[in-house]
Amino acid sequence: MEEVKETGAKILLANTYHLMLRPGAEVFERFGGIHPFMGWDGAVLTDSGGFQIFSLPEDRLITEKGAQFRSFYDNSRQLLSPESSIAMQQAINSEIMMVLDVCIDSRTDEAGTREAMERTHRWAVRSLAAKEKRSTGQALFGIVQGGVHPALRDASAEFLTKLPFDGFAIGGLAVGETKVERDTMTERATASLPQDKPRYLMGVGTPTDLLEAVLRGVDMFDCIIPTKMAQQGYAYTFQGLVRITRTAYRLEDGPLDPECDCYVCKRYTRGYLQHLMRGKHHLGSRFLSVHNVRHYQKLMERIREGILRNGYAQTYRELKAAVATPKDLKDEAAATAVTLKDVG
Repeated sequence: MEEVKETGAKILLANTYHLMLRPGAEVFERFGGIHPFMGWDGAVLTDSGGFQIFSLPEDRLITEKGAQFRSFYDNSRQLLSPESSIAMQQAINSEIMMVLDVCIDSRTDEAGTREAMERTHRWAVRSLAAKEKRSTGQALFGIVQGGVHPALRDASAEFLTKLPFDGFAIGGLAVGETKVERDTMTERATASLPQDKPRYLMGVGTPTDLLEAVLRGVDMFDCIIPTKMAQQGYAYTFQGLVRITRTAYRLEDGPLDPECDCYVCKRYTRGYLQHLMRGKHHLGSRFLSVHNVRHYQKLMERIREGILRNGYAQTYRELKAAVATPKDLKDEAAATAVTLKDVG
């Protein structure tokens, strides 16, 4: 936790689906929530489990009641409903909870997408009701769905913004659509969401993805890419993407990124990191993970400073040029495709 804190991260995402299966609600109730359990004094956001259910197409049944599936730990039958998801998130005691939604492939036809969206809306109402039965002080976000269908995105935002949510997420993206479609639907959704409440793009993404999403009005993100890419030997820098396993870095005695102030860049050379990753030492992916998470924090710091200083347009151009060089774009696209395949 100290390594994470040192990167500047102030909020972590915890996975409701996995924590429900192990260690379970009883453990969190015994410890008084996730903060004392894992020794984290920052904020925590919990997802609802919707995406994990989506990723189990061969082993789940979704009905109006909720999602039925079998635990991959002991094969026991489980039910994740709007009510049980909220109860689990209340046991975890995260600062921000998410409603249970129906996540589908973004390329699903309009009829199938509408059906999933409307069920998501009904589950959102039930999630609110479940939250209000027990006063815990936790915030609850609604999730805008609608796939890549503009009219459905509009309808979802219109329905959810009439309900007393503390913030809004944009879901159902980064699950099959093109980058152009994702950017278009993100902009479509944020245009219909209130500016005085957080807007959270779920499951996105690379540094350039974040720059594009902020340009379209997004405030919050979550993604495993910083650490997953680190495991594959990739480091994000303000000079572009670095694949540290390349032989060209074997004799380099400089830091991963001269503009980075993480302890990895202060103490270790590219040559040493190349040695660790080529040898498949666990320490290598750990060091790259620390660096990548700090890079993301630094990127967001620069975005905020730029907006306050002179608006976002100039900052966007400067940072986009800094985080992705032409020679690395192909590598980034390929590696990200592998990452998303691993996740889904």
